[in-house]
Amino acid sequence: MFQADDPMSVFKLQTGNLGFSLSAWTYFSLFILVVLYPAISLLPMGGDPGAILKSLTPGALMFTLIATVLFQWTIFLGLYVSTYFERTGLAGLGLGRIRLVDFAWAGAFFLSAWLLLTGLAWVLAQIGLPMPGEIGLLVPSDPSGRVVWVIVSFTAGFCEEVAFRGYLMTRLRILGRFRSWVVPVLVSSIAFGACHAYQGWPGFILITVYGVLFALLYIRTGSLWPCIIAHTFQDLGALFLPQ
Repeated sequence: MFQADDPMSVFKLQTGNLGFSLSAWTYFSLFILVVLYPAISLLPMGGDPGAILKSLTPGALMFTLIATVLFQWTIFLGLYVSTYFERTGLAGLGLGRIRLVDFAWAGAFFLSAWLLLTGLAWVLAQIGLPMPGEIGLLVPSDPSGRVVWVIVSFTAGFCEEVAFRGYLMTRLRILGRFRSWVVPVLVSSIAFGACHAYQGWPGFILITVYGVLFALLYIRTGSLWPCIIAHTFQDLGALFLPQ
């Protein structure tokens, strides 16, 4: 029931979650995003991620990329089921109608974030934490592999933004009844960074900060589409820019 004097009711109304109904799927989805997914990704943190990726044969690399695509769409399917039982649908995650302005937001964000993260990477390098360039090792060099990378880029842009910004942030705020976005932003960004642990500690730091920036974009626009577009652009850039 909507109560005009209740900040949480107002938040639910503004984000399309007024009819939110807690279900077992909600807890299961949060466990996957906050605990299981990051834990799996953190396993290589004790070793050299670059050495692991360099050891992959072209066939093993292709298998890894395809497995990643299937894994992320499986997570999206689980979140879709969650929103069904929560009675909000994907609209409650910020997946409304895509607008022309979303592309403008995405472009401006992409350039601004690139400049900020480039500066942060330089600072990390000065204190002995240089980025080893694992993303470059993941990009196939053959034409068919590059087509797969395009699919990987869109998959990551769409599925990860739905998961870590759209779902995790809104559900944490609803369940915790937080009056602000601070805790959901921090938790979702750290989980997002942990899920990219294959890039080592410098990558973890950079991606966590990137997660905060994406979260701020999501909050400012009220839509996931600028985040999805910018995230896809970022990953596609690995085909053309040195990592």
